[in-house]
Amino acid sequence: MALDVDGYAVLKAVAAAPDAFPDIRADVAKAGRALVVKQLKAKALPLPALRRIRDILGAESFALIVDGLTDAEAKGLVTRLDKHHPDLKAASAAWHRRRIGALADREEPAGKAKAAKNAKAPAAEKAPKAERALGSRPFSATWDGKDHDAPPPKGRKKKG
Repeated sequence: MALDVDGYAVLKAVAAAPDAFPDIRADVAKAGRALVVKQLKAKALPLPALRRIRDILGAESFALIVDGLTDAEAKGLVTRLDKHHPDLKAASAAWHRRRIGALADREEPAGKAKAAKNAKAPAAEKAPKAERALGSRPFSATWDGKDHDAPPPKGRKKKG
């Protein structure tokens, strides 16, 4: 069985002495971003872990990594962490990225939709009911078989 290198130790050494590794500078940035994105895409990532990743990376680095997420990756992450948000389905990719930043910055996810419906119900009851025209008195008249219009005055003939 072959021994494997401690990846964290290697990355720590590269980060401690970047001048010793000038030719891999771009690869280090690419690998670092790829590793963080892979962690963000993990299905078991809870909200506290997202917040811890942001705290460790710092706000600027975290924002750059989130901006580099594909639209599908950003939507998937928000869907997992804040699945009850009312704007989630119709939101743009930019909104998803802002929402990831807000959740990482200690904003709480939206509650379930049932609580929101109960909160809106009293407001709906206060609104007056609109009266339908078909239910009004003129529209409910029925024909009784008699002509109730006034007869035409005598002496005038109908044209025709």
